[in-house]
Amino acid sequence: MFKRYSAVLALCVASLSVQAWAEDASVDNPKPLPDDVSLPLPCGGSLVMRYVYVLATGTLDDREISLGYPFAEGESGYQQSFISGYRRDYINGQFTLTDLPDAWRDTIKPALPKQESGTPLSPMLYFIGKYEVTARQYSAVMDQAASLAGQGEPPACPEPATGAAARLPKVKVSHFDAERFAAVYTAWLMKNHRDLLPVSGRTAKAEDGGLSFVRLPSEAEWEFAARGGQAVSRQELEGRLFPRKVEGSDQEGPLGDWAVYNQVAGGTGQAARLLPIGTKLPNPIGLFDVIGNAAEMVQESFQLVHAGRRQGTYGGFVVKGGNYLEGETTLFTGMRREYPLFAADGTEQLNETTGFRVALGALSAPRSRYKELQTQWQKEGRLAGLTDAIDDSQDPTKSLDSLIAASTDPALQAQLGIINEELKRNVSLIAQQREEAAGNLIQSAALVAETINNYNIRLTNLKKSQDQAKANKDEASAKLFATAMANGRSALDGAVQIYIDNLATGTRYTDAVIQAQLQRIKEELNRKPVLGKSLVKRATLFVTHVGKYRQDKRADPAAILEQLLANSER
Repeated sequence: MFKRYSAVLALCVASLSVQAWAEDASVDNPKPLPDDVSLPLPCGGSLVMRYVYVLATGTLDDREISLGYPFAEGESGYQQSFISGYRRDYINGQFTLTDLPDAWRDTIKPALPKQESGTPLSPMLYFIGKYEVTARQYSAVMDQAASLAGQGEPPACPEPATGAAARLPKVKVSHFDAERFAAVYTAWLMKNHRDLLPVSGRTAKAEDGGLSFVRLPSEAEWEFAARGGQAVSRQELEGRLFPRKVEGSDQEGPLGDWAVYNQVAGGTGQAARLLPIGTKLPNPIGLFDVIGNAAEMVQESFQLVHAGRRQGTYGGFVVKGGNYLEGETTLFTGMRREYPLFAADGTEQLNETTGFRVALGALSAPRSRYKELQTQWQKEGRLAGLTDAIDDSQDPTKSLDSLIAASTDPALQAQLGIINEELKRNVSLIAQQREEAAGNLIQSAALVAETINNYNIRLTNLKKSQDQAKANKDEASAKLFATAMANGRSALDGAVQIYIDNLATGTRYTDAVIQAQLQRIKEELNRKPVLGKSLVKRATLFVTHVGKYRQDKRADPAAILEQLLANSER
């Protein structure tokens, strides 16, 4: 009897513990996702983060992305396109899987692209808040500031907050306040939970400088993540808003299902107000409220847009995503505002509509990554990396290095050094252009292979129709089908020749470049549920054919056609 009572009591206590944990989780993470990761907060809370990744060859590699929006003349916003206009930028992550704490690695790894043996690219990750920082989270952290500065003991924890009010974003906060929050939270984490932080270039030496810290996200980090990051196609990344897919429909859902904004103009009669985090649906990588609700500050100062780039003067602070008082037609993922750091009376600028989310950062060049960075830069600056036609041992850039080292004239050494660095920079730029061209070639060849298969299907159907006409003794129709078949065969043979021409072009790029671009393309095509799977097979076969052509210097059209058609049947 006693044992039974004890078991029931233990079960009740366990149930109460689970219930208390669930209530706490619902405050800081009202919409849990399987691959969420989080850091602890004072008084038992948590700050939940989402991962974003870029496939790259390492720390020095990056990906070119589009920010802002390409306003057309006459379109709403065109006159102010110097604020949020279209521009190019670059993005990369600071952490590899091995840089992460064990729990994060175990959670994230299954969701990342499967790394095949010998693939040159791997995910470089960064982390950004899943939600906007709430007023409750802000207070829990800032209450630690005095004790962390050596001014007494930490205060007692308040009663656990519950309900929707506990999930309201922190607004009416200055840019300096947001940075102070990041600084205090970082100090608290490093004092109490250092082992839970990612470390860029993780080593046993803390002084290597790779330990992560909390900061505001950069504008490029914020916008790439808000647009859908790795979860959407290149074309979708260029869109005005992130994809809002509705199950069972080809149409996108209404923005009101994903964003909190002023809907009065639309006739709903609802007053615009700030809503708790997690009220709406997440964007494709699991971020909430990147459009509307509280607008969000980012790390860097505001710069105007000039001719597709950021202009060279620096202003106030940047606020992204729009807020709950704005209407739907003014909201888009590239939206940005400029606010002064100080109000007219000299106090720090506060906005009732502006809050923030945080990111995890680290040194871009911690000592633990010096060797990796230098190796990659040296490799990028070599002409041998552009084509197999230049042997590594006879690379002119290496010869120039030797001349500089052998020279005893300091002035000549300095002059040659400037030339050498400029040459390497130009080689690196050319390499980027060639990588993009190689990727386009692989995709084009995959589409040609798809066309060849379609031609073959049409020829098969024409042959069946011709056989039927002959069986019916319809000579006129049989003759028409024969003409159509001859034209179709000519078109198929022409497509095969184009495919073989593409093979020859593919050998102009090094195998490393081709393999890296295939990896990027496979990730992109795998997002397309119908055609993507077929094109991945065709792209993979094309790269195999390029390797064979590189070796044999020729291709047999009949054998190529047979392999392409066999690839279609599998």
